[in-house]
Amino acid sequence: MSDLVKRPRCKQFFRIMRITTLLLFVFIFCMHAENSNSQNVNVTIKRSNTELENVLNDIEKQTDFLFVYNNFVNVNRKVSVNLKKASLEEVLANLFEGTDVKYSIDGSYILLSAGGTTTAIPLSAQQGKTITGVIVDDNGEPVIGANVVEKGSRSIGTVTDVDGKFSLALSNPSATLVVSYIGYLTKEVPVGNQSALRITLAEDTQNLEEVVVIGYGTVKKSDLTGSVGSIQVDKVQGLAIKSVDQMLQGRTSGLYMVQNSGMPGASSTVRIRGGNSISGGNEPLYIIDGMPVYPSADNSQTALSPLNSIPTSDIESIEVLKDASSTAIYGSRGANGVIIVTTKKGKSGKTSVAFDAYWGIQNIYKKYDLLDARSFEKLANASLVNSGGAAVYDESAPPATTDWQGLTSNDNALTQNYQVSISGGNDKTSFLTSFNYFNQEGVVKATEMEKYAFRANIDHKISSTINFGLNLTMTKVDNNRVGNSILTSRLTTPPNLPVYDENGNYTFSDANGVIMFDNPVGVLNEKVDWHTSFRSLDNAFVEWTILKGLKFKSSFGIDIEYATNKSYNPRSVYSGSQRSGEAKKSSANTYTWINENILTYTNTWGMHSFTGMVGYTQQSSTYDGFNAGSYGFLNDNLQMNNLGSGTTYTAPGSDVRKWALNSYLARVNYTLNNKYLLTASIRADGSSRFGKDNRWGYFPSAALAWRASEESFIKDLNIFSNLKPRISFGITGNQDGIGTYPAYALLGSTGYVSDGDKVTGYYPSQVANTNLKWETTAQFDAGIDFGFFNNRLTVVLDGYIKKTHDLLLNVKIPGSSGFSSGLKNIGEVKNKGFELAINATPVEGDFTWNTSLNLTYNKNKVLDLGDVSFIYPSQPGQDETGTHLGRIIQVGQPLGTFYGYVYDGLFSTTDDIKSSAQPTAQPGDIRFKDISGPDGVPDGQINDLDRTIIGCAQPKVFGGFNNTFSYKNFDLNVNTIFSLGNDVYNGTRVMMENMQGSSNMFASVVNHWTESNQNAAFPRPLRSKAVMRVSDQYVENGSYFRFQNITLGYNVPTDFLSFTKYVSALRVYASLQNFFTITSYSGDNPEVSKYGQDNLGAGYDAFSYPFAKSVLFGLNVKF
Repeated sequence: MSDLVKRPRCKQFFRIMRITTLLLFVFIFCMHAENSNSQNVNVTIKRSNTELENVLNDIEKQTDFLFVYNNFVNVNRKVSVNLKKASLEEVLANLFEGTDVKYSIDGSYILLSAGGTTTAIPLSAQQGKTITGVIVDDNGEPVIGANVVEKGSRSIGTVTDVDGKFSLALSNPSATLVVSYIGYLTKEVPVGNQSALRITLAEDTQNLEEVVVIGYGTVKKSDLTGSVGSIQVDKVQGLAIKSVDQMLQGRTSGLYMVQNSGMPGASSTVRIRGGNSISGGNEPLYIIDGMPVYPSADNSQTALSPLNSIPTSDIESIEVLKDASSTAIYGSRGANGVIIVTTKKGKSGKTSVAFDAYWGIQNIYKKYDLLDARSFEKLANASLVNSGGAAVYDESAPPATTDWQGLTSNDNALTQNYQVSISGGNDKTSFLTSFNYFNQEGVVKATEMEKYAFRANIDHKISSTINFGLNLTMTKVDNNRVGNSILTSRLTTPPNLPVYDENGNYTFSDANGVIMFDNPVGVLNEKVDWHTSFRSLDNAFVEWTILKGLKFKSSFGIDIEYATNKSYNPRSVYSGSQRSGEAKKSSANTYTWINENILTYTNTWGMHSFTGMVGYTQQSSTYDGFNAGSYGFLNDNLQMNNLGSGTTYTAPGSDVRKWALNSYLARVNYTLNNKYLLTASIRADGSSRFGKDNRWGYFPSAALAWRASEESFIKDLNIFSNLKPRISFGITGNQDGIGTYPAYALLGSTGYVSDGDKVTGYYPSQVANTNLKWETTAQFDAGIDFGFFNNRLTVVLDGYIKKTHDLLLNVKIPGSSGFSSGLKNIGEVKNKGFELAINATPVEGDFTWNTSLNLTYNKNKVLDLGDVSFIYPSQPGQDETGTHLGRIIQVGQPLGTFYGYVYDGLFSTTDDIKSSAQPTAQPGDIRFKDISGPDGVPDGQINDLDRTIIGCAQPKVFGGFNNTFSYKNFDLNVNTIFSLGNDVYNGTRVMMENMQGSSNMFASVVNHWTESNQNAAFPRPLRSKAVMRVSDQYVENGSYFRFQNITLGYNVPTDFLSFTKYVSALRVYASLQNFFTITSYSGDNPEVSKYGQDNLGAGYDAFSYPFAKSVLFGLNVKF
């Protein structure tokens, strides 16, 4: 991509990056200048006979310093102090005069130690062996102020500094260290013959309340009443996962994710508790740092997903909201579930730098075995002869075989990722900035993705009651998509054709001029097809603590996306030569802003705890699209850079659309005696997409939970560390996927050319329907949470039923309206299912094993389609009869149902044909079952009435099984995903087993029917499309069990790093991704969705981009 810097949009992106980076570094410099001078601040304190802790709090409020001390410092000691504008040194000397407390200043921390203990800075001289080390948490972050004590002695101990480091002189060389810190499990570590230690503290899940991010707030996990899945991000980071959506796969129950394609940057299909809608959207709502964001308006497969705009290393937490009590607060956008992503924030203290990188290679997971030139010409001749023609190839002298598949494959395709993060701050301001570069070559030549990302999070305390925050994310992606146009021809181009003719030009046809084709190698080398997108997600907020417990937060966010497509099909390839070169340009730009205002009140009195929230939000989005093209170029020099040089212009198009949403919301959380929990919410949404009579929708919810494990009669059992049954019910809505003006009458334009001039006119293009309203989903959920052995084993069970009614469907309407169809609220779909999530730590110590299993059973069913019992969807295409491509929407059946004929083997003799429903067939032809007729019984004919349900793309059960093993400095992660009961329609086989002989096929078709091979697997060669008829012979079991990621890591010991004072942590790792899949599916990947996020096109495979396996090596460095 050497021409990248020449692109104007790329220059604009880097200009923005430079300006923003400069401003941020000026900001950071000023902040640290403030910090460096803060040591000279004066302090005024007047306290009489008060606890020392109160005075320390006063100092923290008046300065930028925080106190760090261990439990040897008696902060309950009574002191009296009366100082006005005294220096910090004077105040400290006054407080600790005559005591054994020592103090030292390190950055913005004041470290205190008492008794015989030593502080980390400076170190006290002690006799005996000296041990050094660093204390970190599960994420590798330093634990500041942790207590490190020699076991059996209260006089030998220290606390860790701002880098988590400590040094301690021991009385006994074989001593054991006791390490403790609030919120973490105390850990005993034998010193042995070690001189430097790296100690990881695990969170005390029993005493430390895990906080879960929910809509417009947070809640302690123990107080959660809804069904929320939390992704264990700390278990995923460091595994060289390329995108955030891949972090979700197999990590929580209820969430089904399919990687639509192996193409670099391809989007994924995400479903939470099944698909609800037929025509509307089914993707969940994404919330990034509190800001709702939407999928790209550009519908290409390389469109930038809102999730993938964020580097995986920047993620702090991911929550998946599944039941209505969790999602109803998002009203009309919550029917498909909600995914909340929170990015990392800066922390006060010393500025730290992290560098993460990985690089490796990818290869096609499975290459197909194709016919060679000799076998192809032999089969082609047989096809022509069987069809009444004459053979055209001399089988005695076949040409050399051209391996088109191999020539277009990009073996050992490179993948590389680099990220630098800088974070720090003081007690008033914290910041985190990151710069990310990611490049992935595709396993098909001329496919590639290059991504640049910049992110900054800044939080600042304006005063003791007002906080300000700013989140900036900018992402630019370039995709080379040329290789996508040869995904079919790289397999189907006849192998007897050379790449170049005798004149050195790309071959267009065979020697007989019978087969005309796009030369795959010529297309890769000459065609141009670039997709570029830039997305900026920016959000600022102000939070004001009005009174104790009463807070007001106002935020304003913008989501700007620019997407452009540029392509040129040159004269040097066959399709381009038909138009003497063809150039196209298009753009899709979206501008969205949102303002949210939330008032929250929290109070606790006696046995009661209450949180109330009310809010108002407003949002507006504008789409601006444009496309133009021309053809008929004198040469290929200008490509798409001068459309005016083409002799013929294709009709340009432009499109501007705008919609808005206003909302009111409220929620109440109430807890009685820390046992009985109630959550209730309501949201009212007003959308510009609907007519004035149905513009507003109302979406309530309620949930109850009982913390039974807090009851004395449960505690006495000594079985449960957590036991919480819960139920919820709520209503959510959906307005996505139906356009911007579905309720309004629209005009379209058309025209013709008369005497060289274009004449344009307008016509009604859409009928008005002022009664159109929201799709509405009602959901009931019942669940129970179990915890055993201090929550080392947790089990979460959920059962749910949800019904979506008033489906937005295009249906036939009376012809008197002037239209054949229109959008109406008709139909109902139901999803019901069961979820199980198990997390356990069976072994803990030097060797630790963490394991998790999640699985989901979901059953989808269409309950009503209005006046009809079935619909043939127009997508994803048509079969040879011109009707449909094996799809049906039918009452009583799930969405994604395959529909076609039943394969009944091959005809062997003429006697078989005489007694069949296919009297014109010949021996060696395919036989189909005659299963019905006009009266519902077989009628001796094969026609549309013989089609039936032949499979379903939806899995019956899916989930993930993940394991992490660690031994001292080594860790091994094994992540697997599985799907059971889903079918795949193998459209690739339809073409590659067509027996026509005009294109290449699988090598297995040599086992075709002949008089001497009547037990063959394939029919006789024939120039007929009958073999391509949609039938169950192409429906395959798509169940699979995949080892998605196997990563072995090693944390370099701190004593090895002690030669430099700059590196605080170093981890290296190697990773295998998608290397092993257990499946009976004959294609390269059973996890496929050729038509992307289309609910009706799921499970369809037709020359999809090849699936890739990867070998990656990486490192994580902290400075």
